[in-house]
Amino acid sequence: MKFKALPYILLICSVVLIALFFMLTPTYLTANGDMNHFEDNDYSFDLPNTWTVYEYNDAIKTPFLSSSPSSIILNPTSKKIYNDNEAAISQLENSSDVINTSATNVTDVYIIKAEISKFDKLPNGVSFEEAYKSDSIYGVMEGSGQFNLESSEPVTISGKNAMRFNYNVGSTSYRDTWVESNGHYYRFFGQCPSGISSDVFGVFDTIENSWKIK
Repeated sequence: MKFKALPYILLICSVVLIALFFMLTPTYLTANGDMNHFEDNDYSFDLPNTWTVYEYNDAIKTPFLSSSPSSIILNPTSKKIYNDNEAAISQLENSSDVINTSATNVTDVYIIKAEISKFDKLPNGVSFEEAYKSDSIYGVMEGSGQFNLESSEPVTISGKNAMRFNYNVGSTSYRDTWVESNGHYYRFFGQCPSGISSDVFGVFDTIENSWKIK
């Protein structure tokens, strides 16, 4: 009888251990009314509940994700929340930047997302005041003849020195913010079609204004 019961005991123990594993996993993303709150070992911020943090919103994947990731991706829960902007869609349909096919709707190919990354240093020859030039494709963007730096300003984020850059390349608008923290750098990099930049940049402002670096 003892040997017959052993598999059942092992099964029960396995279920209990798995349950404890998920129960003890940190909750990185929590809902708070019409806002979501993200927090890991490095920083925290708020974002509208129409946006989420890729993979950290998946309860199955969360236990296996880093509590101090080198980067995270933020994106809308659905692009449809921006599809009502006829001006943006019209702009994309007439833009040479968008390659459309008979099987692809223009609203399926435009990009709305942001990424927070951390770096130990800036590339050689790039100053903090021109940190946007550290982007791996800056040379391509600048060489396209469509790069337009709209604004460059020093700001304070989480009580730390930061530089915020807004620029356009063709029909795409970018927010590129760098924060200096204890000899390291955090970068917030977001992009969207220029036709809806006023709406999407409002989300970027919400994230940056609530960003707390530990």
